[in-house]
Amino acid sequence: MTNDDQTELEKLRAEIEEQAATAVGLRDIIRDLRKRDDKMRNLVAEHIAKALASRKHDRWHAAHDLAKALDEANYNIDGAIDRSLTEEGWDPRSAWKDLASCGTSCNTRDPWEPATGITADLPEPIRRVLVGHLADMLLAPHSDEFRSWARGITFELKREGLNLSDPIKKRITDLTLGTDPSDPPF
Repeated sequence: MTNDDQTELEKLRAEIEEQAATAVGLRDIIRDLRKRDDKMRNLVAEHIAKALASRKHDRWHAAHDLAKALDEANYNIDGAIDRSLTEEGWDPRSAWKDLASCGTSCNTRDPWEPATGITADLPEPIRRVLVGHLADMLLAPHSDEFRSWARGITFELKREGLNLSDPIKKRITDLTLGTDPSDPPF
């Protein structure tokens, strides 16, 4: 091998190493862009879901039009919207229905407005029974159906102003980890 061949080989190695470093950098950039895209999709889907569920004429139409425009731009997020609706206890099928077709059932609570709290008005024995059964359903082994029902009931109660989330969390903690040792037993 001549000196010229050696020099040429070193140049090629340097170019290959530079291209490999560039490829790694581009891979990192693409991964970061995908993460940002996923976060943005979820955020937009959540807001569209809330607007659809609000059944307020202007909000509903703006959300519907935005979802349609995103579909036309090959940026379909309908699945994420439906997931967001389901997670918040809304029925995705009814949320997408045109306002003119829903009649009087459109008078649902706006998801952006805080629910009026009726939690304090609920008698303690009833609250304990509800919390106990919902916690048991959420912990039911091998039963996704029970957990789904419990989440749906909990979200629906919360939407109506009866927030049992914290007592359910405490009950689940007590059932799984035992009661807090700092709580006196009397």
